[in-house]
Amino acid sequence: MTEAGGISPGAGAQDADASAALSVSIVIPTWNSSATLPRALASITDPGAGIEIIVVDDQSDDRASLHAIVEADARVILIVKPERTNAAHSRAIGLERATGDVVLFLDSDDHYLPGHIARRRALHAATGASVVVGRFRLNDGRREWDGPMSAYEGGSIEAYLFARGGDARSSTLSVARAALRGTTFDARLAKHQDWGFALAACRNGERIAFDPDAGAVISIAGGARMSARSHVEASLGFARDHLTQEAHRRRFLIGRLRTSLRLGDIGAARRFRAALMPLHPSPRERWGSAAMIVAAGLGIAAPLHRLLTRRR
Repeated sequence: MTEAGGISPGAGAQDADASAALSVSIVIPTWNSSATLPRALASITDPGAGIEIIVVDDQSDDRASLHAIVEADARVILIVKPERTNAAHSRAIGLERATGDVVLFLDSDDHYLPGHIARRRALHAATGASVVVGRFRLNDGRREWDGPMSAYEGGSIEAYLFARGGDARSSTLSVARAALRGTTFDARLAKHQDWGFALAACRNGERIAFDPDAGAVISIAGGARMSARSHVEASLGFARDHLTQEAHRRRFLIGRLRTSLRLGDIGAARRFRAALMPLHPSPRERWGSAAMIVAAGLGIAAPLHRLLTRRR
């Protein structure tokens, strides 16, 4: 069963006791992350049951620094993969290794907001949810703001993500191990791994709850983050293999086109528009996407993007 959930204002002492008894594991995939990992680790605080932190390293070049950081935090278990793959594989390894009743995920360049872990323990205890998605904040190195995101109220996760203004970021996901129906991260996905996890959770009949409070700050500063780089083939494959509705594929491709232009990758934007054309785009989608590419060539893509995405 897939359903929305939340902590009821009337949740009683029994739920609070059950929540306090839940142990927690945090899974952090790393790759050349020694500059940001200390902040991520420092944000992991919880007054309840003990915390296990599993850092899964993807053959980093800065392993000496990573080992020094890990050795300074007794909560951390370090797993070094024998060969480099991707963050989805690292999260899957961490989830399999975790012993906590509730498992949360945190990217090494993100950090949690105060109270997040305790709230997730309480949310899982109160709703019986096997998977929780939630709100987040964004930080570009200059400012921080709430990520645009509608609440999940049940039903198709695909429609929620690509038709109803929803989102699912890795650093906002949590699972209850005992209730989980086998959903994990797909190591075949080079991009959009968090959306892939959410789609798989829906297909597997996971009981999905929504956390209405922002629990993590997602860093979008710089170009080191994989999600901050265009990977056209991976994105086109995700649209083809994971999205079932043509309208959802169109929405996804337009989003990738806009992201490519924000990153200054006009070649990638053209490829996303070429993939959009056979999907029967509306006149606004057809000509709007062309206008964005022309605007990027003229150096005015940023103000046009702000105009087209201004919230009504």
